[in-house]
Amino acid sequence: MKRGELAAVLLFAAMTVLLFIGKAYHADEPLYLPAAWHILEDPLHPFAFELNYYGRNAPYREINNTPPLIMYVMAVGLKATGGREWGMRLFFLPFDLAAAAGLFFLAARFLSKPLLPVLIVLASPAYWINMAHLMPEKLVLAFGLWGLYGVVRWVEDGSPRTGAWYWASAGLMALATLSKYNAGVLLLAGAGYAVLRGSPWRRVAGWCCLGLSGLALYFLADLTSGGRAPGAAWLVTRQAMDLPTSALSHRLRSLLAFLGGGTLVAAAWPFLAQRPSPRVLALLGAAVLFLFSPFLDIGPVRGVDRLTGILLSVGSLWLFRVMLRPVPGDRARPGRTGQALWLPWLLAGLAGVLLYWSVMARTVLLMVPPAVFALATVLEGRLSHRRYAGLCLVSLVVTVLLGVSLAAVDYRYAASQRQVASEVADRYLAKGRKAWCAGHWGLQYYLERAGARTLDSSRGGWDEARPGDIVIVPSVNTNILRPNRRVFANVTRVAVSSPIPLRLICASRCEGGFYSNVMGFLPFSLSLDPVDAHEFVEVL
Repeated sequence: MKRGELAAVLLFAAMTVLLFIGKAYHADEPLYLPAAWHILEDPLHPFAFELNYYGRNAPYREINNTPPLIMYVMAVGLKATGGREWGMRLFFLPFDLAAAAGLFFLAARFLSKPLLPVLIVLASPAYWINMAHLMPEKLVLAFGLWGLYGVVRWVEDGSPRTGAWYWASAGLMALATLSKYNAGVLLLAGAGYAVLRGSPWRRVAGWCCLGLSGLALYFLADLTSGGRAPGAAWLVTRQAMDLPTSALSHRLRSLLAFLGGGTLVAAAWPFLAQRPSPRVLALLGAAVLFLFSPFLDIGPVRGVDRLTGILLSVGSLWLFRVMLRPVPGDRARPGRTGQALWLPWLLAGLAGVLLYWSVMARTVLLMVPPAVFALATVLEGRLSHRRYAGLCLVSLVVTVLLGVSLAAVDYRYAASQRQVASEVADRYLAKGRKAWCAGHWGLQYYLERAGARTLDSSRGGWDEARPGDIVIVPSVNTNILRPNRRVFANVTRVAVSSPIPLRLICASRCEGGFYSNVMGFLPFSLSLDPVDAHEFVEVL
């Protein structure tokens, strides 16, 4: 292993964060930040407060479906930085570096040339954008990838250090599962690898129990205070089941398109790893065309979005067939094909995506590393060194261009919510007028920090706004509270644009649904629609 390659990986990982270090809080970051602020006041009762996040005020225990480790780490960061965005993102940078190093050490264990595949993973939109957020996935990968590496070491080495790797990997997995439930994907991947490599079932079962010990303690503590954690997780799932986007066809579209768009090599490399026969290719195309046919639409779909979904999905579907093909061992590493890790990891990730309430880039993120590394394993043996290096280099350039473009658009979107809150504070709150927020995410966080309040459906919703009040209504947001009657008001609409023709999420016309396929079945959409638009509603 070359230290220079590891240094390059760490520098690249740092670059993905530092390039957008001042990004406004966004997506579900404002779901975790209130708990972190509360922990600074009452560390023994992290969820003992109320929050309006789904349109009405509710106990935080009833709406939070995440274990508390991320909130405690954020609380330390808030204490150290005062909550400044750049400070918080810098505070979490060691976790980004730990995750990147874990990826590199895992890849280097099985690939002859791990550098470029690892950089491709880091540059993939699903990884780059999600790992830049202060959300549980950052801890899941920082702890979980090293936990997986520990599994590989205690299964393969057979040295006196095996026992140390066993306990260390179990402890790291315990921290990962205490960060978010979907860390179970990595736990299953590690268990699958150990079983396939011949480890005794009892030893693997014991390792799994140790890996779940932190989560078990959390559930035990939750039971002593009412047992709300399982109900909170089920609440979101139950509500999502009532939406049209819960249709199986929509979820399958989203799964394939998000995997192909989350890392473009999943859409392109499978055909290089194993060329399908003309008959199989025709069947593959027919299946994807059927899945994206108009009669399976749950709403109007633009032609460009349908075509994007088809192009991203054909390769993703073929990927699963490629993964099931036996891979010959690397001559430089006899017996280390990595398939015993990549396959259970990918299948566990697939199960995690299908079981989660929504398909989103954050859940597909856990499928990206095994997909890239498995394909790289095949191509290393299939192509000449020169052709393989050229393919990886071209793929990296394309992936970086897409990743940085989407990250820039998302930065613009997040900044618009902070800017709106600043304008409301200067134009209305500073003059003694009352302001209300009709949405959530970063807009709610910044408006409430400025002194505004969020409309509460249990208290009348729009009836709370009195003449002279201002209500801010976003277009691209979640759980937007609309008036249920005619409201007399002066309305000013302010749109935010971007010259980059890509949109991660859309208000209406396009299918961008990066943060949830409730918004669309694509991880990004080709569009020049406004990144967001806010209505300033002055109630008369």
